[in-house]
Amino acid sequence: MPRRLGRPAPEVRRVGPDTEPATRTLVLSDLHLGLKTARPAAVRATLERWRFERLVLLGDILHDGGFDHLCAEAWRLLRRLRAIAREGRAEVLWLAGNHDRHLAPLIRDLVGIEVHESWSWRSRGRRFLAVHGDRFDPTLPRSASLARLIGLGYAWCMRRLSRDGDWPRRLDRWWSRRAGLQALVALGAAAWAAEQDADLVLCGHTHAPLARRFADLGPDRPPVTYVNAGSWVEPRPSFLALDSDGIRLVQLA
Repeated sequence: MPRRLGRPAPEVRRVGPDTEPATRTLVLSDLHLGLKTARPAAVRATLERWRFERLVLLGDILHDGGFDHLCAEAWRLLRRLRAIAREGRAEVLWLAGNHDRHLAPLIRDLVGIEVHESWSWRSRGRRFLAVHGDRFDPTLPRSASLARLIGLGYAWCMRRLSRDGDWPRRLDRWWSRRAGLQALVALGAAAWAAEQDADLVLCGHTHAPLARRFADLGPDRPPVTYVNAGSWVEPRPSFLALDSDGIRLVQLA
């Protein structure tokens, strides 16, 4: 990994699924419901097991096909999210990703949750920013219609040309590595967070969990910690648990 990706972030600990299932803020990204590789049952089980005060859905919760290709488990998960928001058990924040931004009106009407571009909050004197991360990806087509068409084509290949969705996923992973997507998004997000006087920025989009500390973002710019939550469509799903004493990056088996 190139040196320009910063240093490891000391406040982020990688832990396994046996970690204590309680946190102040739970962060899940890139569920891509509607794809063959999605894991709606595992996500719902996680939400039922964990205790949390805030749930941040960090974009690309739905894939481009919207609600047309959701399985029964995906609908159960969406009903669970709607119940959490309605019951007031936790604050639920849904942030837009490049695959579900255009579905914001339907998400509001069917799930009952407003979709935001980004969100910020303060905890123990630190400012946190959450954003999907696609705005820092220069490899995405500028045309939203073209980007959506590519997403639909990817989903079609998974459903029609792949038995388990593995080869399209591996091709996407290869392209991300070749384009240096992790570094592009991490550096872009950290620089943006520094401009906003934030201490920590949370992203998804790259599907790869990562935690780095950037201390050289320019004159008079504060250090920024960048944390990527990973995704639920890779062989080893991951998510974030934020507490007053730090961040756990939880990786499932």
